[in-house]
Amino acid sequence: MPVASARYDKTDHPPPVSPKITPAFLRSSWLSWTIAFALCLSAALVGIEAWQMWHVREASLRSAGIVTASLAESLSQQIESTLKTADTVVATLAQRVEVEGANPETLQRLYGLMTSLASALPAIHEMGLTDKDGNAIVKSLVLHPVGLNYRERDYFRFLSSHDTRDAFVGQPVRSKVDGSINITVSRRINAIDGSFAGIVVTSVSMNSFRKLFETVQLKSGGFISLVADNGMLLASSPDSFGDGELAALAAAPAGALEYLSPKDGVNRVGASSHLPHYPMTAMVAENSSTVLSEWYGQLRVHGAIVLSILMVIGVLGYRVDQANRATRLQALSDGLTGLANRRCFDETIAREFQRAARNGQPLSLIMVDIDLFKTFNDEYGHPAGDACLCAISAAVQGVLRRPGDMAARYGGEEFAILLPETDLAGAVQIAGDMQAAIRALAIRHEAGPLGVVTLSAGVASCNPGRLAATPAWLVEAADAALYQAKALGRNTVTVRANVEIAAPAAIARKNAA
Repeated sequence: MPVASARYDKTDHPPPVSPKITPAFLRSSWLSWTIAFALCLSAALVGIEAWQMWHVREASLRSAGIVTASLAESLSQQIESTLKTADTVVATLAQRVEVEGANPETLQRLYGLMTSLASALPAIHEMGLTDKDGNAIVKSLVLHPVGLNYRERDYFRFLSSHDTRDAFVGQPVRSKVDGSINITVSRRINAIDGSFAGIVVTSVSMNSFRKLFETVQLKSGGFISLVADNGMLLASSPDSFGDGELAALAAAPAGALEYLSPKDGVNRVGASSHLPHYPMTAMVAENSSTVLSEWYGQLRVHGAIVLSILMVIGVLGYRVDQANRATRLQALSDGLTGLANRRCFDETIAREFQRAARNGQPLSLIMVDIDLFKTFNDEYGHPAGDACLCAISAAVQGVLRRPGDMAARYGGEEFAILLPETDLAGAVQIAGDMQAAIRALAIRHEAGPLGVVTLSAGVASCNPGRLAATPAWLVEAADAALYQAKALGRNTVTVRANVEIAAPAAIARKNAA
């Protein structure tokens, strides 16, 4: 940073300055311990509240996951029970046909039995018996099923080519009687010689499952579906439950999960439960916004409370900080003039001395004394002396323009002006400007050299980075120059040069009146 040799242009006019002057380092912004404590307290409060609310949110989602998982398991058990009932009917009918044969009397009894069973079991849509060629010979919904053939059905193709005694659960099919969609549960019938003789089939109505889902959905909300292992949607409520939800739920293990719907971008909590003995899965999902509606309400209330507390902390912190600043300012400023006091000066010169040594910059000091001030007090009284000190303090401060410059009341009528990054020539110019500013006040002082209040000043400068100097040395040098100025007749600026400069020990300059 360039050193200021000529500090100010002679045409510059210092701005008006209040007599009460705040030390420069107190005017600068700084983070006090009060503000730091308030910020830490606020951050801790927000962090704890956020952590608590997050755990409440997670607990709400876990609870919803448990509910949906329980509901999915309950539905899967109910569907499993329905399919087992259908399988039991099919097994009973198959065994009866194999024992009694397929004569007209047996077929007539089978028709009556099928009709009564279908009426007693709401989930059973229809039952039937086919011969080995797939022709329907008995159907619960049709008295004489002539011309109905089921050779193309997957259950017929499988059971006719596989000698198995297990039940076969087929894909959803459309009824050839009324067009409804159903799941078939069928078993193979063998002749006495073990050859394929036909099939007994029972269809379970998907509409019954859909009604079940609608009843549950009205009470619990959400989305409910039954999906085959190959990904086919068998039944759902509401009907808008899309394939994206099915893929997201089917890809997850049994139990609760949270996922983003690929269809509408809504976060949902879901669960799935696979049927133990049949190739299908019951799935349940709920919107996270519905699950978290109560949590959102709590979040708004807690947010308002925390915000109010933060505002109170902020206001109290600000007031405490201002009080601390005022207290510190009072401790470091002169009560009469408002300039920095001796304590503030000692702290500042030590700090600036270290900074000048680090940066290799000069540091200058002006010691100023009001000429014949004791005589002024004796002649005009102490109140006039106090007013004179305040006026001179404001004038001295008004000459300073750099933020780092500091004027302090050193003691009585003596002032110290610390000038960082200013060489000897710049400090001498400042001292001259101060003398001119004081003379311009024209404070009457009959005993003074010019009939008005004047100043004597001693100037010293050093470069701590290149000299084995100390703050005390700089003060002593400036003070010695001040005493020499007073000895030379007052209203004078005397210089104590940097010891590196081969200059006289003191240079006296008389200022023009």
